[in-house]
Amino acid sequence: MTKLAELKDIKMVMRILVFTILLTMGWSISYGQSEMSAFTATGRAGTATTFVTDYQSMGINPANLGWKAKNEKMISFGLLEGGFSMYSEALAKSELVASLKTGNTEFTTAEKIKAAEEFTQTDLSMNFDLQWIGIGVQPSKKVGGFAFGVKERFQWFSNFGETLSQILFLGYQADYFTKLILNDGDTIDNISDLPDTTIAKIVKGYSDLPKKFSDIIDDSRMSMSWYREFNLSYGRVIIDKDKFSLYGGIGLKYLSGMAMFDISATNGDLEAFSAVTPAFGINYGDSVADDNPSTVTSSGLFPKAVGTGFGFDIGFSAILVEKLKIGIALNDIGSITWNGNVYKASDDKLVDMTSAGFASYNIIKESEDIMGDSGVFNWSGVHEKKVSLPTNLRFGASFMPNEKFEAGFDLILPLNKVAGNYQKVLLGVGLDVIPVPWFKVSTGFSVGGNYGFNLPLGLLFSLGEGTWEVGVASRDIITFFSKNSPTLSASVGLLRFRF
Repeated sequence: MTKLAELKDIKMVMRILVFTILLTMGWSISYGQSEMSAFTATGRAGTATTFVTDYQSMGINPANLGWKAKNEKMISFGLLEGGFSMYSEALAKSELVASLKTGNTEFTTAEKIKAAEEFTQTDLSMNFDLQWIGIGVQPSKKVGGFAFGVKERFQWFSNFGETLSQILFLGYQADYFTKLILNDGDTIDNISDLPDTTIAKIVKGYSDLPKKFSDIIDDSRMSMSWYREFNLSYGRVIIDKDKFSLYGGIGLKYLSGMAMFDISATNGDLEAFSAVTPAFGINYGDSVADDNPSTVTSSGLFPKAVGTGFGFDIGFSAILVEKLKIGIALNDIGSITWNGNVYKASDDKLVDMTSAGFASYNIIKESEDIMGDSGVFNWSGVHEKKVSLPTNLRFGASFMPNEKFEAGFDLILPLNKVAGNYQKVLLGVGLDVIPVPWFKVSTGFSVGGNYGFNLPLGLLFSLGEGTWEVGVASRDIITFFSKNSPTLSASVGLLRFRF
């Protein structure tokens, strides 16, 4: 086969793969993962601590910036690299996809009951990372390597206890509420199998035996974070011997916060805070908003930030006999101070409710009912709320016996329980197979974090002797064949260059 024909075949495969991924991404805005926006790592289960190089080292292990530049190209540049994933223990794949396609649909009472049962004590996780721009410069070992990047980071996690799940999906029809008030002023008992004509008249439910919010959500957790990160990182060699090299690196971050809420209860103490950009249009009630010292209003075409913060990463990596690599990094050390639209929920008793509950599986959209003036909580404004970043410790190692094969693992340990961090330790095992210099296949498996067992697959094409890299990956190919516990995901990079 001639080089021209070979290149045409590669382009055809790339078009098919990219078209498939774009269709997948069109299902919804969903969300990805332990490899941040490094799309080249998704296919090997996010195993990245000793695999990533150049600007993709930011947020993972900045020490790798001190490594020798790949393919002798000291400048790396990328635009619009990103990944998303969405995982649900409750929904079958068909339910999840159908709900995301159709958007907000009105549940029947039977569907609300079914949804409340399905979401009781089951995880729902969503991640989204998008790197708007990444630039890396690695002139020499002596000088080290620099990188700068701007990225969006979004994460959602929820797990509802039985009582909260019923209240969220059924609203005033939940068993918690013993009485129902109708629009004609009548009060009736809340019993099962009410006729639709009666249900249509309900305006409020109330409880004869109200409980405190901390008791209602004692076995539940809901958290969301969304912020924009500006990262400047540097790495260089510390020890350079014939068969052993040690590298160190640091990354500095400025953070612009767009949204945060975290709702949980520990040992009877309620923790419920919210700070959301006004672009979401959440109505807390005029009187509550007017009394909030941190109220901000929307302006301009883009979402207005409601928080700022600083953070840093620190990492080390070692290369032994040019085949074995070991790395360790402590990431997201620091905090964000939320000082716009900040609200705190008081630990009052939930006496009544005017919401009919969630109308679809679109939990993020429906969660506005939690925060709005007709929702579950009684919010009051506060001046600011300082929150730690989702700090994690990651350790990894990999072995590359030759230029065609590399295998390794990553272990990521969450060091706090703030919004945006993993709920459990994440283990990823991955490998790269490079049959020809211009093509790489990645796979592996991962377990833990905020997801179940995943078996990924990634494809990377390198053109022009490494000048242009294009890749696509799925976080879990099992989802294509299994109906239950789906992980909808995709990671894509079309504009990654080296010079």
